[in-house]
Amino acid sequence: MRNGFEFKDIHSSFFGVSVRTKSRPIRPSAKTFLADVPCRDGSYDFSASNPYGREFYNDRIFTVSMSVYADNMVLMQKKLTQLSNWLCGKGELIFDDMPLVKWTGRVSDEIIYMPEHEGRKAVIEVTFSTEPFSKCIFDSADGPCLDIDAVLIGDNLPIGIDEVYTYTVSGSADLAVMNVGDRYVRPVIEISGNASALKLSLADKSLSFTASGDVTVDFEKQSVTDALGTVKVSGMFFEFMSGENILHIENSNTDELTVKVHYTPGFMYNLYFDDMNWGDVSA
Repeated sequence: MRNGFEFKDIHSSFFGVSVRTKSRPIRPSAKTFLADVPCRDGSYDFSASNPYGREFYNDRIFTVSMSVYADNMVLMQKKLTQLSNWLCGKGELIFDDMPLVKWTGRVSDEIIYMPEHEGRKAVIEVTFSTEPFSKCIFDSADGPCLDIDAVLIGDNLPIGIDEVYTYTVSGSADLAVMNVGDRYVRPVIEISGNASALKLSLADKSLSFTASGDVTVDFEKQSVTDALGTVKVSGMFFEFMSGENILHIENSNTDELTVKVHYTPGFMYNLYFDDMNWGDVSA
């Protein structure tokens, strides 16, 4: 399959190379934890035996082949030097035929070139190791930039992919938050107002702490901070499943709080806006 890609905000066409995808798995491998015991057929699978009750995944591996052309061997070495500098470090990877999602990763293996046609052509194989799941390129509350190369005319685009749900709470409330992606996400919850002893709950999991004033709860970093710094917590940092989630919040006083829930949706492979469930916040 032939297509180009963008890495660290530079497209492969900038270097005048021809790109061919060699391997692009549509699903990452799962982290498996198996226990084999005697006198039993098969094994025990503990892959989902964790506080979150689900399996987790390994990094995803993408491999592309690039053909580099030059008039002579000296110019070839210059091009290969430019490519080697471009492919260093961590960045966002976007394939031309999947323009609405990005992967975060880096080149994981050494890159060796094979000269052909008396040094006027070189073929290199590049392996990217990325996070297991993709994210939408529109990860800003400002909404999508209508780049004609990335968005097809007629696409039903939402205004903001980085979902921000804002609520007003006095005492306690149940807040409906829709995760529009197809993977679990760990949100950031910002609470402003006279917060005191707080409890956040989702299904059978809860997180409790006492804070002073405005509070930021980062479920990915598993931290709670207020105006005085890091706050001690009890309970468990949870995550939102795909679809609707009912977040319960309790404050020890009845003062009015403003609660904002942020997250960037994740996807197993690609995304299609027509298949996304936006609940009551459809754009």
